[in-house]
Amino acid sequence: MTEREKEILAIIRDNPTISQEELAFELGISRSGVAAHIHNLMKKGYIKGKGYIVNNPSFVTVIGGINMDIVAVPKEKVIVNNSNPGKINYYFGGAGRNMALALTKLGISTNLISVYGDDVNGDRFVLDARRQGLSIDCCEKISGFNTSTFVYLEDYTSDFRVGLDDMRILENISPELINRYLQRINQSKYCVIDDNLPEETIKHLSEYVDVPIIAKSVSINKVLRLIPILSKLELLVLSDLELEALANYFDDTLATIEQRSKKILAEGVKSLLIVEKSGDVSYWEVDNVYKIKKRLTPEFNSNGSTAVFTSSLIWGILQDKYLTKDLVELGYSGSTTSFLTNDSVFEGLSPELILERYQKYFLN
Repeated sequence: MTEREKEILAIIRDNPTISQEELAFELGISRSGVAAHIHNLMKKGYIKGKGYIVNNPSFVTVIGGINMDIVAVPKEKVIVNNSNPGKINYYFGGAGRNMALALTKLGISTNLISVYGDDVNGDRFVLDARRQGLSIDCCEKISGFNTSTFVYLEDYTSDFRVGLDDMRILENISPELINRYLQRINQSKYCVIDDNLPEETIKHLSEYVDVPIIAKSVSINKVLRLIPILSKLELLVLSDLELEALANYFDDTLATIEQRSKKILAEGVKSLLIVEKSGDVSYWEVDNVYKIKKRLTPEFNSNGSTAVFTSSLIWGILQDKYLTKDLVELGYSGSTTSFLTNDSVFEGLSPELILERYQKYFLN
């Protein structure tokens, strides 16, 4: 939606019977210009029928990080204190961006709320989002900041070794920024967040968001930020190490995934999705658990796969026809598409591809 279309839609929400002549006068543009904008808003599904009845299409809001991921892969075993030949690749990532893009590719109308810098990577992000059809109407450019960047080194076997991030810009996803989009968030089917968000923002969301919230953790350093919102979470997605860090906050004597999962569920989370380093997956509810053993080894790095797992599972939920076991299997099937290339979200991700892989891995 363009800035002018947003402006027109806001006026129509306040006065649904306003005429095109009145709109033209209020906006200082021609009546024919107003008519063109109204036509576009109707095509996009934001308004319908005569009298400008405002349509509220089903959509999901994602709030989280946008990154430029820089991946360094040496040709051979790394020699410390020495220059090592290898390959350096650049990819767009960030859990928020990845989840929003995956939802978009799965045909779910999605609003991404995030920030990016006034640098070359910010410009590249905007161009990439437009190319892929990702809505960034709610993403704001922040002057004086670089776009969030994540640098990580793999070893020569493509196992993750060490990462370093510069995500200071994400502190600008503040309660004040959230308030600008709060009405839209509370019209969503789900509000999906990652824990790149500042602690005060997550607390603010816990107090003012009325729709079901789904959270994905990104690191053991940030998972504790989710504590204020645990009792409101419909689903929490995290790794086994992030689960350990979170459970230890409440009780550091818990030794198994089962014990830790039950503790977090007792804190009010409705369901947990745990992705282990081994590749195994488990889905936990108070009275139910479902596990998937690792089905395949990534052909490339698995960066982004858990974000796509989350989005694929949400896509399945929104179909309103699958049992819990099926939803987890669909999510897993979606996540494996991230193994096909080094891109965090596979270019060809689609509902048809998920169902094809679901049939291959779970129904044959």
